[in-house]
Amino acid sequence: MNRRHVMVALALTFLFLLVTRISTVAQSDSGNLEEQIKQLERDRQNSFVHNDISALDRDTAEDYTTIGSSGKLSDKPQMMKNLKAGRTQVLSMDLSDMNARVYGNTAVLTGRAREVSVTEGQQKDEQVLFMRIFVKANGRWQAVAYQQTPVAGK
Repeated sequence: MNRRHVMVALALTFLFLLVTRISTVAQSDSGNLEEQIKQLERDRQNSFVHNDISALDRDTAEDYTTIGSSGKLSDKPQMMKNLKAGRTQVLSMDLSDMNARVYGNTAVLTGRAREVSVTEGQQKDEQVLFMRIFVKANGRWQAVAYQQTPVAGK
């Protein structure tokens, strides 16, 4: 092999290793970001359980909408009003089967939850499937939408 062929082979090998490394880092970063989104949800539910209204206000977009397990549509002002008035108290929230997918500055999180809560004196213990949408704006993630559906035949 002449010197030119050796240089081309080395350059191609270097390029291959570089592309492989970039791909590995991108996959690792994506996995880390997905774990961050799951942690955002765990933190959010912890804020509900501990009635941390300021954290929920900070981490919820102004145009937030939610569809509860009863099918009722609500928004951030109504959610905050209910929390401040103590109408709803989340006693516990166990999350499982979470799957996060990130598309640039938007993340879709799906999962399963067992929620024990009291609303206007009525305690409920329900299992739901949920989907939450997060958007990253100004360097921070905020919840913009949430939907939950009761699990049939618990």
